[in-house]
Amino acid sequence: MLELHAEFGRASLGTFWAPVIVWTAITGMVALALAATRGLQPLVGYRLRQGMLCALPASVAAVPWVPGLDLLAPTLVGELGGAFAAAPRSNLAASVGSPTLVTDSVGILFGLATIAAALLAAVRLVVLARDLHRLRRLRVTAPVVSDAATNHALAEVAERMGVRRPVRLLEGPSGCVPMTFHWWRPAVVIPRSLIGDPASLRIVLAHELIHVRRHDYAWALLDSLVSAAFAFHPLVRFLRRGTERCRETSCDAEILAAGVARPDEYAEVLIQAHADLRSPETAIAASLSTRSPTIKERLETMKRFADDHPTPRLRRGTALASVALFLATATLGACVSRTEQTEITEVAPPREGHGVRQVTLPTESREAMREVEIERLDAELAYLRERMDELRDRQDAIPKLGPGRQPGPEDYPAYADLVQHQILLNEMYKERLRTYETLRMNQVTERRLEGRGS
Repeated sequence: MLELHAEFGRASLGTFWAPVIVWTAITGMVALALAATRGLQPLVGYRLRQGMLCALPASVAAVPWVPGLDLLAPTLVGELGGAFAAAPRSNLAASVGSPTLVTDSVGILFGLATIAAALLAAVRLVVLARDLHRLRRLRVTAPVVSDAATNHALAEVAERMGVRRPVRLLEGPSGCVPMTFHWWRPAVVIPRSLIGDPASLRIVLAHELIHVRRHDYAWALLDSLVSAAFAFHPLVRFLRRGTERCRETSCDAEILAAGVARPDEYAEVLIQAHADLRSPETAIAASLSTRSPTIKERLETMKRFADDHPTPRLRRGTALASVALFLATATLGACVSRTEQTEITEVAPPREGHGVRQVTLPTESREAMREVEIERLDAELAYLRERMDELRDRQDAIPKLGPGRQPGPEDYPAYADLVQHQILLNEMYKERLRTYETLRMNQVTERRLEGRGS
């Protein structure tokens, strides 16, 4: 069982954990830079954080398809698992056949971590599915607002906010807060109390229709999926909270810059919406009232960006920067986690109770191992020749007993050991010479094949 965990952990290290580690390093620096930047337009922070959050699953999914960068990551799995790629051939079989304690421990650790991350993701995805079911049920059960004045206000605000798609206006249950959900057929849910308050109704509709225009529900659903799949990662949660904060504060700033409401009127609506926050669906739906950001954060942002309306150039530039950041992070995370490998199989002798294990090594490591093995065999052959010459000299030093007669065991007891030693050295020499010539033949053959292929 532990061996299976170790194998699974070593496999997940290059295909899952390596892109996660690279993403963490890049995103951590960008997130710190965004947090330290004062006066940044909320819309810019919103889009950049979206790009970084989406880059995580993209980098993991792109690992099999993106070419590896050998210079940046020469076998991450081999380095963390116990670098046996550059070991001599005599030690390779022992390293593969009987992995070191460090290798097994690293594999088991990453295997257990992967299983724990998968279980946590499954639980969070079930919770997300439950919330989506609640939204679907709300869309079916909530009555459509039939008040003519309210629907007329919706049409006017939609035209002012640049929303061309039809929007379904629903009356939420008791204690419901304004929210927007569904991407293809957007629906806005408002509490009954707003129907009799035209001023607050226009402010709330303006906020929710900005979410509709920017497809914020689809982005919020994607953020929720990523957060559920990578629930083990604290940086993902931190990034999602920042995304939610910038999503709402960017809407607040745009409403004030467009002159839909005065800051004091808008602040009153926000305070009332936060006081009524009791709906569980707001974790997915884009809503005027969320727990992040706080009222204080939203009021400070409103004050800072009340006159700073995002221009079309800013919108396009922010979108391009977000896409570039997404592509760079996802590609780097995918390609650094793997290297170009040639299918070279080293078969180690099986251990007792275990089958034959096959290890695929990089081409460069295989060539380096062969060179080391050839040098080692050269040294061994030279040693055997020296020993054979030494024994031959010792044999020649034994005096002759007569014409045609060699000394035997009955004449010199050490003579038998000398002969057996010579036979052993001859067998060892032939064995190593055969291995040496085989390695040289394979080396020359592969070089000729590579030259013919190029």
